[in-house]
Formats: sequence, C-alpha cells, structure tokens
Amino acid sequence: MKRRDATRSRTAVAGAIALCALVGAQIVEAQRWGRPTAPRAGACFYKDSNFQGDYFCVGAEEDVTQVPDGMNDRISSIRTFGNTEVTIFQDSRFRGRAERFGGQIRNLRDEGWNDRLSSIRIRSGYEGPRDRFQSQGNGTGGRGFTADPDRIVRRAYQDILGREPDTAGLRLYRSRIIDDDWTEVQVREALRRSPEYRELNTMTRAKAEEIVRRAYLSVLGREPDAGSSGWVDRVWRDKWTEQDVVRELRRSDEYRNRNR
Repeated sequence: MKRRDATRSRTAVAGAIALCALVGAQIVEAQRWGRPTAPRAGACFYKDSNFQGDYFCVGAEEDVTQVPDGMNDRISSIRTFGNTEVTIFQDSRFRGRAERFGGQIRNLRDEGWNDRLSSIRIRSGYEGPRDRFQSQGNGTGGRGFTADPDRIVRRAYQDILGREPDTAGLRLYRSRIIDDDWTEVQVREALRRSPEYRELNTMTRAKAEEIVRRAYLSVLGREPDAGSSGWVDRVWRDKWTEQDVVRELRRSDEYRNRNR
C-alpha cells in the first residue's frame, strides 16, 4: 500500500513538473519574434514603428514580468485589439517608470519611451477614447467609446507628470476632449511638450547623485563613497536607470561578501 502511494505521489509530482514546463514553453513561445495571429483581445509588440516587422503578442489579462533580453529595447510600436489597455514598465516585475496606453502607439520613441521596456501588463475593459488610427479602422464610424474626460486627464497627469492635475489643467484638457474631440494620446502629447515635463526628465548631476545614493542604500546599506562617481557619470551621461546601478552593485565583491 505504501509503495502504491509513493508511486502515485511521484506520478503527481512528475505531472506537475511537466505542466509547469508546458506553461513555461507557451510563455516563451508567446514572446518570440515572429508573425503570429493577433489575439481577439490583447496587444502585439512590433520591432519597427507603424506596426511593421516581426512581433509577438500577449492576450488580455496577461502579465509579462520580464521581457526577454534582446527584445525589451527593440519594441518600437504597439497595437491593441479589443477594449484593451496596456501598461508598460521600465523595470522588471512592474517596477520603475510606467505608462498606461489605451490605443495604438505607432512609435514608442515619440511617446518618450526610448528607454528599455522590461515588463508589461495588459487588461481588458478599457472604455477610453482610442487614437484616430483605430477609431477609423474598427468599423464603428468614429470613436464609438464613452469615457469620463476627467478620468482621462487625471490618468495622463499621473502617468506623465506623476501628480494630480491642477484646476486650470483639468479644465483646459477637459475642454479639449469635449469641445475639440481630442484623444487621450493628444492630451499626453501636450503634457510631454510642457516645461514641467522637460524639467522632470532633464537629468542633472544632483539627480544622478541621488539615484546612485538610493541604489547604494538599497543594495549595500550605506552611503556612497568617492568610488561612486563612476556610477553617477553613467546615470548622468549614459542614461542609466537606478535599476541599472542596482544590478551592477549586486555584482560587486562588497555585495557578495555581505551575503555569504
């Protein structure tokens, strides 16, 4: 009896391992460059702008915690299908800079995403306005979507400027959406042209030093020393992120010795 139970247990474990391997293989397959059939609801990520070249697709309600190396910084455009919303993150596991899109993105560089795209979250049920490409191509004779303009403006401010809109900004962009038929993409473009956005995204030596300081504190548990100036230069001149510095510090002898 014990032998039979042990056999059953081994069979169950083997089945679980096989299932995990199958699921893992399907996930990897979904993130290979190619020309797969587009999902009914989800998004496809293209090598080239304007939805050209090879691509991979992800279904709605799916998460990609880490885009494979060699693909994360080569995605140039995004095309959504169904009422789908895509959130992209600069770092793996949905960390770092993030931005939410509810329509087609013809060129990620134009959207300020020439940095690495490392993780993706896709959700269905999006009811906001689409960009003009999809609106004209989905057979609805116009937008065909109802949305709360205040919600659209707040979401754009949070994603682009990292804050709630002020009263004047909320009034201005609400009017643009209602009176001038602006899309969410146009609101975001306008915010990216603002002096506030340029200030937020202009790297200074002081900002670079603060990024390196946070990385030192989180990885090594101490303030940076004089040797950290090289990392500061990387952040300031080479556009390294805090995650880049963290990754390199974890490779250091100091970090390895601390964790033995």
